[in-house]
Amino acid sequence: MLRRRARLRTSSHAGAANRRRRGLPGASGKDLIHASRMEFRELARLNGGYVESRILHAAVTLELFDALDASGRTAEEITVALGTNLRATTLLLNALVAMRLVRKRGEHFLETDASRAFLTAASPTSYTAMVRFDAALWPVWERLAETVRSGEPARAPDMFQRTPEETALFVDAMASLVQARGDARVLADTLDLTNTRCLLDVGSGPGMYPVEFCRRHPHLRISIFDLPGTLEVTRRHLAETGLDDRISLVAGDYRRDALPGGFDVVFLSNIIHGEDEDTNRELMRKVYAALAPGGRVLIKDHVTDDSGTSPAAAAIFSIAMLLFARGRDYAYGEIRAWLLAAGFARVGVDVLPPGLISTLVTGYK
Repeated sequence: MLRRRARLRTSSHAGAANRRRRGLPGASGKDLIHASRMEFRELARLNGGYVESRILHAAVTLELFDALDASGRTAEEITVALGTNLRATTLLLNALVAMRLVRKRGEHFLETDASRAFLTAASPTSYTAMVRFDAALWPVWERLAETVRSGEPARAPDMFQRTPEETALFVDAMASLVQARGDARVLADTLDLTNTRCLLDVGSGPGMYPVEFCRRHPHLRISIFDLPGTLEVTRRHLAETGLDDRISLVAGDYRRDALPGGFDVVFLSNIIHGEDEDTNRELMRKVYAALAPGGRVLIKDHVTDDSGTSPAAAAIFSIAMLLFARGRDYAYGEIRAWLLAAGFARVGVDVLPPGLISTLVTGYK
């Protein structure tokens, strides 16, 4: 249940029409696919879009944004601070000015509000860990055509558990994304957990959502169920929250293990898009068993329309899952069918506040 509710009546014709108008999960693809002609310049922009990404990746790798300030520094000063080549650094700075990530005043380069908030290491909303993670995945994207030919992921779909360093890179990136976008804060303000005593967060990663849930609900206790390697990083993120007595960590693998039971709410954030259909069906059965009578599951994820093409971000993100996992983004009807088959009495879908790119699907036991 949401505090600011936007409940969709999925069984009515009026509800379906409303979804079509708003571009929400369950709307028919033929109502959402636009056949307007693409101009060449848009095609050229798509083809060359990687250039700006790689410029950003390089700037974050070099910690360039940490060398800027509000008063401005010359290219020579920045070059000395970074230990880089003057000519190359000047060209990189000019490109970042063109990308609106740096300002230029005369011969001085200055930070922007966005670069200070999201691209400096000390900022509480730093996005740099996510940028570093995306940069590290660049070689994997080079294998996309091969993956389309074979249907197999371009790397082992192991949730980045190969080495402790790889796991930390991934989990820190997820924390960075949630902090920068504010997902956990917005969702904690939106969800009604007033009558929830105990919550299980499956695949929590860095634990950003449990922290915000606990801060708003002093009565709430949360268990995080995740892989042992991931939990090592989770402990680091939770160490300074002061919530050790209310957030417990349970090691396990939801693909193989049963979930701990007796919870009022089970929370799944961005979990199902990493798994195939059979794994998700089985996971819903495990979630049902983990809930106390009258409990509910909250599934926050990218949810597509029935055509799989909208919203655009979800359709495109499915290609990342093709490369790194065995899942994709799913339509509301697919998720609803899994929940009903697992035994849930009813299922609903909620529109989350602007800024969150996910949808919330709720199953009631």
